[in-house]
Amino acid sequence: MSYKPHYNLFKLLYCINYMQNNDFIRITFESKIKETGHKFDSAEDIPIVVGGGYSLKGVEETLLEMKVGEKKTVEVVPEKAFGKRNAALVKLISIAEFRRHGTKPVPGMTVDADNKRGRVLSVSGGRVRVDFNHPLAGKILVYEIEVKKKIETPEEKIKSLVEIFTRKDNVNVKIIGKEAEIELPPLVNSLFKKKIADEIIRLLELERVKFVEIFEKPKEQKIQEQTNK
Repeated sequence: MSYKPHYNLFKLLYCINYMQNNDFIRITFESKIKETGHKFDSAEDIPIVVGGGYSLKGVEETLLEMKVGEKKTVEVVPEKAFGKRNAALVKLISIAEFRRHGTKPVPGMTVDADNKRGRVLSVSGGRVRVDFNHPLAGKILVYEIEVKKKIETPEEKIKSLVEIFTRKDNVNVKIIGKEAEIELPPLVNSLFKKKIADEIIRLLELERVKFVEIFEKPKEQKIQEQTNK
C-alpha cells in the first residue's frame, strides 16, 4: 500500500498555512547583536517579499516557517547574515593618501575607497589601519519577527513594492489589462522606478508599467490664495 497521496496532501496543507517564496507580507521586527544585546535595527509593519532577497538569508528562511499572526525569535549565524570576518579586508593605507584628499583620519571614521566602505581602526607611524568588513560581519544576530498580514491584491502588492524602494506609501495604482499605472510624487529616482517596474513584471506577470508624476500647487499657496479672495 502506498501512502504517497496522504503525504502530498500533507505537503499541500503545509504550503497553504506557511509563507511561500514570492508572498507579499507585512512584518514587524527587532534585531540585536547576541553577544552584546545591542539593538541595531527595528521596524513596524513594513512590507517585504518573501524569498526576494529583501532581507538576510537567515530571516527569509525563518519567514518560510511562519504563519500570519505568528511571532518568532531566531538566531541568525554570520553565514546567513553579513558573513564571517575576513582578515584580508583589514588594510594598511598610507596617511599620505588621506592627506591627498584633504582628510585627517581618526579612529572610528568611515571611509570609502575602491567602491568599498570601511572604518578607521587606528592611526600610527604614518599608516592608517582600515577595516573593510561589514560592521556586523562575524556576529550572531537575534531577530524577533512577527508576520502581521499577507498582502493579497495586485494593487496592494504594487503599493508595497513602491514603499519598499521609496518609503512612500500614499500612491495611487491602477491596473488595466496587463498594464499598471502608478502615480508618484515628483523626483523619484529613476533607478528606483526601474527596480519597481522589473519586480512588478517579474512577480505579477504584467507586461507594462507606467509611472505618472503629479506636480501640485503648494498647499501654503492654495491657503494664501483662498485667504486673499
